[in-house]
Order: sequence, then C-alpha cells, then structure tokens
Amino acid sequence: MKTSPTSLKIRQLITLTRDFKLVSRAQFQRRLVWKMDDKINFMDTILKGLPFPEIYVANGPIDVNTGEGQQLIVDGQQRVTTICDYFSGSPDTYGTLLPSYTSLEDNRKKEFLDYDVTVRDLGSVTNEEIVEVFKRINSTKYSLNQIEINNAVFAGPLITLASGFAENDFFSNNRIFKPSDIKRMEDVNFVLLLIVTMVNGYFNRNDELEDYLIEYNDNYPISDEISRRLILVLSFIEESGFESKSRLWNKSDLFSAIIEIDRKFSNNVKLSHSKTLIRLEKFYDLVEKDGMSSKNIAVSLYAQSSMQSTNSRISRVRRGVIVESLLMNKDPEDELRTAKLINDD
Repeated sequence: MKTSPTSLKIRQLITLTRDFKLVSRAQFQRRLVWKMDDKINFMDTILKGLPFPEIYVANGPIDVNTGEGQQLIVDGQQRVTTICDYFSGSPDTYGTLLPSYTSLEDNRKKEFLDYDVTVRDLGSVTNEEIVEVFKRINSTKYSLNQIEINNAVFAGPLITLASGFAENDFFSNNRIFKPSDIKRMEDVNFVLLLIVTMVNGYFNRNDELEDYLIEYNDNYPISDEISRRLILVLSFIEESGFESKSRLWNKSDLFSAIIEIDRKFSNNVKLSHSKTLIRLEKFYDLVEKDGMSSKNIAVSLYAQSSMQSTNSRISRVRRGVIVESLLMNKDPEDELRTAKLINDD
C-alpha cells in the first residue's frame, strides 16, 4: 500500500468538514473519549505551533455527474472535531486556561488558521486494508480497545443488535455502566458477551467474540429470538424488585443472573419473582458480609469468582452454577461438588 503524506491548513480542514467533504467513516467512529483537559492540551499544542500526529484519510464516494467527492477520516476524528469545536467557540476546548478563538488577536487567528496539519492519504483502498491500518495506528493513551476495533471492523446485524440493547433503559435506569464504560463501548461489549454466552455457553474472557462476529457479520438468523429472550429476562429482573444497593447490579453478578435466568426460561422453567428475589438477596448478603473468608464454600467461591479473574471461564462457570442452584432452591455447595468445581485438596 502506497500512502501519500500531504498537509492541509487548519482553515482547509474546517471548511472541508463544514461542507461535508471531509467526514468520519461511519463504521470507524468510536464514542468520543477526550475529556476537557485532553481537548485543552491538544489546542494548547496547536496554539504553540507544536506538531501532533498525522491524520489518516481515504477516498470516499464520488458523484460522477458533478465530480463532487468526499474524503473519509480513518483516524483523527477527535482531533478534527476538537479543532472545529474550538473554531466555533465550544468552551470545553479552551476553558479558563486558553484564550477562545474569538478573543485571539487577528495575527494569532491567522497563525491558527494557517497551521499545517499532516494528512496521510490512503487513496482508494479496500475495506480490509483500511481495517489493517486502523488497527495499527492507535498508540495513544486512548488507543482502541478490542470492542472498539470490533465495532469498526464489523457492521453487521450482530454488533447492531448488541449496540441497540446496550441503550436499553434497563441498563441506564439501574446505572450498570459508568460514563467511562459507555464512552469506551464497554456496554456494547457486555451485551455482546451476553448474546454469545446465551448461545454458546460460558467461555474464557473475550476469546470467542471475534470468531462469532466474523461468522455472523452478514446475517444473524436468530436475532429476533435473542431479542425476545433478552427482553424477557431483563423484564423479569426489573419486576422482581431488587433494591438499588443490591450487588445484583454489579456487572459480573448481573451477567451471571441474566445467563442463568435465560437458561431456565429457555428450558420452560417458570420462576417466581418473589422467590428469586429472596434467594438471591439472601445469598448476596452472605457474600457481602463474609466474602472470601466465609466458611460457606459456595459463598467463598462466589466472592472469589466475583473479585478475581471475573472473566475467566472457570469464574463464570462457578458463578453460574451457584446462581442456577439458588434459582432452583438447591444447595450451591452440593451443585458445585457435582460439577467438580470444588478443590478439596
């Protein structure tokens, strides 16, 4: 792949963006994660005339009748957005530490607008080539995590399903995800883990996600079924009346509860809202009270599996067996022993 390094004035970037001739590549957009301090530091770099990493673009669609075309931002969305926001007067790009654009003297405005931005043009390249470049060029403290890369690479029905459910009121009403989780798409990752586990069973960390996304990037035939199952489980949990301080709302605990309740429903087992609430809360209270020091092996193992290596397969399986036994009013320790998940050595 031959890439062509060029430079554009900031005024050209602003004009191209305003005229929709320079646009973010939709499937490569991640949720903006820069805080105000990051934006201010970035703008301070420009106002001092210091360089910043190059922006990558690729050829976009062209109207063959008018000759008008677009360039797509492959990497550099946050930098371009911050520059345009500073020019338009957004206060979170200068705060009280930097002068706003409108307060600059004319000569400094000209210096800002004439600042040269290094742009590397990938030209007309395939989606696969863009993906490979995209994966390799993020090396800042806000480098892409795996779910952001997956969201960029895969745009099919499976990732769309996970993204849609991540915005379900159930998660926001119960404050499952922190703002930082949402910015880094950890909410989408959580739902995607749920979906794949509902179908394939427990697995280690995120090991099976990419293979699953590859297999179902073009078509996900059970999308409606998974939607129905998720809605059913989330509604059941909501209607059971767990208090806001319940540890059920911790991500690892909620993950186990959703998976095990879904398994019961999938096997046509009817669960009682009140009994589910009482049994789980009673057990959660023991976990909160005694934790890993508990003499109750099930309580101790659950606490351990919720605090250490929470995303390993063995931790997920142990939590699942315990939650399943509670739902069915069985002895968790007996079930753990039957499943050979207790080390008596």
